Parts: sequence; structure tokens; C-alpha cells
Amino acid sequence: MKNGLLLIAAIMLITAASCKKDKKTGKTEALIFNETHCSDPWVRDVPGNSTNFTQKLQAWLIAKTGVPIGEPKREFNKEKGNYCLACSCLSGNVTIIRVTKGTEQKYIDLGFQKVE
Repeated sequence: MKNGLLLIAAIMLITAASCKKDKKTGKTEALIFNETHCSDPWVRDVPGNSTNFTQKLQAWLIAKTGVPIGEPKREFNKEKGNYCLACSCLSGNVTIIRVTKGTEQKYIDLGFQKVE
């Protein structure tokens, strides 16, 4: 009987430890934002040509959503750019962030899209 209780206690401890590990290393999902020339949600606070853009954007996004992310990655993709200068035209810059699964909706609400 005593051995049975010890076995059950050991199984419970192992199970609890593995659950905590899963939460720490939670699965992430990549989201992208196709930037425009001047109508992105952060344009007033974080201009696209600002120094340390990705770090400033990271701070802005976390403050806006309350959901932590790592530093965004920004790439230029000429295929994503439009050949017009209107505010709503795509600039070709693409911002990529990684969020913990289950928290992506706040970023989707800002205009990010899931990577297919």
C-alpha cells in the first residue's frame, strides 16, 4: 500500500513538472504585417525610418496589446511593394513577429496575418 502511494505521488510530480515545462516553452506562431507607406497602426509613434525601428516597434506592440513578443524581424520584399506613393500602398517592407499560440488574436486585430 505504501509503495502504491509513493508510485502515485511520483507520477503526479512527473506530470506536474512536464506541464510546467510545456508552458515555459510554449509553441509560437509567426505573424506578418505588410507595411504601407504611411498608414500602419504605429506610424505616429514609430516611423518606419526611425533608428532602432524593430526595438521601438516591439515596445509599442507590447504596450498596445499587453502580449509579450521577441524583437520583430523586418525584411524588404520587392514583390510585396506597390508602385504607388499613396499612404495605403504597400511599401515592400514586411514585419514578422512570433507570438505564443493562443495570443495571436490581439495582433491580428492590429492587421497582422498568420503565415500560411
